[in-house]
Amino acid sequence: MTYDIFLDIAELRAELASCSLTKRERAESLKRLVILIKQAKEAEA
Repeated sequence: MTYDIFLDIAELRAELASCSLTKRERAESLKRLVILIKQAKEAEA
């Protein structure tokens, strides 16, 4: 199975939009999302 960065980004966005997370969990998810988006942009360039 190949790693799909865009699927990972979509899952994190859905989690952030619909799940009840603690402040720490939300901060960790947002940090991971920012990193993944940056990596995706670099991969497209």
